[in-house]
Amino acid sequence: MNKVVLVFSLFFCTGLLAQNTLSSELYSEVEELKKLRIQSVENESFEKRLEYNQQFKEKLKSLLSNDKLNYRLDSIPFFGKVESPDKKITIYTWNILDDFSDFTYYALVDLDGEELVELNDQSKNMADPLMKLCKFDNWYGALYYEIIPTKVKKQGVHYILLGWDGKSNNGTRKVIDVLHYDEGLGNWYFGKTVFGPPFSSQTRYFIEYSSDAVVSLKYHPKTKQIVFDHVVPPNKGLKGVYDFYIPDLSFDAFEFRKDRWYFVQNVDVRGEQTMKNYVDPNKGNRPR
Repeated sequence: MNKVVLVFSLFFCTGLLAQNTLSSELYSEVEELKKLRIQSVENESFEKRLEYNQQFKEKLKSLLSNDKLNYRLDSIPFFGKVESPDKKITIYTWNILDDFSDFTYYALVDLDGEELVELNDQSKNMADPLMKLCKFDNWYGALYYEIIPTKVKKQGVHYILLGWDGKSNNGTRKVIDVLHYDEGLGNWYFGKTVFGPPFSSQTRYFIEYSSDAVVSLKYHPKTKQIVFDHVVPPNKGLKGVYDFYIPDLSFDAFEFRKDRWYFVQNVDVRGEQTMKNYVDPNKGNRPR
């Protein structure tokens, strides 16, 4: 396989779980999950990768549903867990690669007080994902690394999700999505029109760029801004061909004001250079 699988354990983990901190039963469960996950990534046969992935998913669901290993997942490779600061939402994400270098994404969502929910990645079938309101069975798949709870008067809380999508062999996306509960419809949804102009009609936002480039997307709580690299084509002839876009060393942002996230160009990040979730991709198998 010629495309790097995003290693979420490198985002969230400060160290591997030591064997002597687990009971023998839990240690065996962790080791089995690790082996299944590695096989679902590294096996040469796509059919076998699917088979191992299914076993991994079912075992993980069973353990999480019984509150086992909920906080003992940091040694599982190529796998991520992200929790909202208010402790109300935890999302587990991972992916597998097919023989055409396309990713399929998997996720389990633990909503406070509700049963564990499995998401169904339908991103390949979405004609216009920037305008979609998605249920859990019609999810735009991505690997999430940050959740930002945002309280809006008279509307409650929506959760901004920052993520990564290996869109194609040549192009990559950073994703800003929104998870929220609709009181009127009585259900959870991905996507919401929370952006200010000129993106008022969009339910999510993409930053599309070359898979050879490094693009940051990070929330800065002091300024209440989601800051990201401004990307441009290397020449005028490639305008609109996003698989070639690269950062131009300037930054844009979405800034929260009252009830919306407003787009701001050319933000100054000289005092905000510490990005906890940023890892140099040139040092091994790292996120981009």
